[in-house]
Amino acid sequence: MKFIITSFLLFITIACKAQNYPYLSKVESQNTKPSSYAIVYGEFVQRLGFSSGGFPQDIRIINQETKEIQTIRVKPAYKSAKANTFICFIKPGNYAILNYWWTKSKWYGGEMFTEPVYNNVKNASGSNQFQFSISENLVYYVGTWHFEQDQVFFSNDKLQLDQTVEKKYSRINFNTAKIILPE
Repeated sequence: MKFIITSFLLFITIACKAQNYPYLSKVESQNTKPSSYAIVYGEFVQRLGFSSGGFPQDIRIINQETKEIQTIRVKPAYKSAKANTFICFIKPGNYAILNYWWTKSKWYGGEMFTEPVYNNVKNASGSNQFQFSISENLVYYVGTWHFEQDQVFFSNDKLQLDQTVEKKYSRINFNTAKIILPE
């Protein structure tokens, strides 16, 4: 009987998964822009720095037309730099930033947090969410995302970031990238 109950509980554990939000595909150095997609890139300044313990950090966004939630990996695992570059493929659409998912290193592993991200000022659509719009076949610079403090903000540091990413992603023309800071 113990075996049957244990097997049943194991089956339930495997079959039941928490919500799984797909990650935007990371652009690799040899990639070029596929048709019907765009590329977004920027820099993410994390709150924790070295105390992140090498845990990844993510931003969840929602396509406001399709209601599809996706995840941008803004800080890779095992990186302790305060600022990290992200560059990924994205489907066209109007997006809003939902939340910031991060893990704080603890002696026993990590403590996970999910923080909603709101703008203090309502935008044109009457929402307090940061929003941005993407069209296909374009490259977008979405800014430096400052999450190092409780009040999130975005800045335009395109010239400095372009000098860094142009070396690695030589097949992508960053000079023609459209600047769209979430607002």
